[in-house]
Amino acid sequence: MISYSLIELHDIFVTNGLKNLLGREFAINKMGYSGEDVKVVTDRVVLYFEAEGRELQSLQTFGCGSWMLQFIFKGMYIELHELKDVIDGHNKYDFDLTLSISFLKGQLEICNRHGAKPDIPLIGQKVAVSKEIYEGSEVNGVRYKSPSHMTGWYLTSNSYKGDIKSLSVDHLYHLLKKRPDLAKFMALPFGYRFYKDFKEEDVWLDEEVVKATSLFSTE
Repeated sequence: MISYSLIELHDIFVTNGLKNLLGREFAINKMGYSGEDVKVVTDRVVLYFEAEGRELQSLQTFGCGSWMLQFIFKGMYIELHELKDVIDGHNKYDFDLTLSISFLKGQLEICNRHGAKPDIPLIGQKVAVSKEIYEGSEVNGVRYKSPSHMTGWYLTSNSYKGDIKSLSVDHLYHLLKKRPDLAKFMALPFGYRFYKDFKEEDVWLDEEVVKATSLFSTE
């Protein structure tokens, strides 16, 4: 990856070394984060554009850590904004990376802890969810190989009776908006399970799930 550094300027970080690649340097709202935290996100962006050789455009969006960034050209810098809400079908972005840093950092940490290669889903992909999970219940998660519009994740509560049709199929955005505490598990690859309640959490690889196909395909 191209070498670059972060420089602190009052309440923002700016990069040094990306102008030749991107045409401008990045500007990131510090929001109390360290340069190391910020680089978890900026490294991912830099690696993508370096590998793809594409030109970065103003107002372009970018999936990062199961969340969404938007690039805003402002003077000599490219500000990194993140999705904050969807209102009447329109995405609202703020000059902030709080969720992007938190989600991506947690995903990489948990995958590293369990020796798993991260497979990070996009917020536009779908998950199958027990309705109780949106109300804060415990979660039994399992990820199957699935069609590209699905993440592969099936998230059920302890009251789930095995009827797949009882599950709600929603965009990952809606799940993480309600349950941001589940974001860190989402990058675990196909074959993994996790359990989380109010007191404990556990993660393990299920070889039977690795061999299995999707439980169901749905739009």
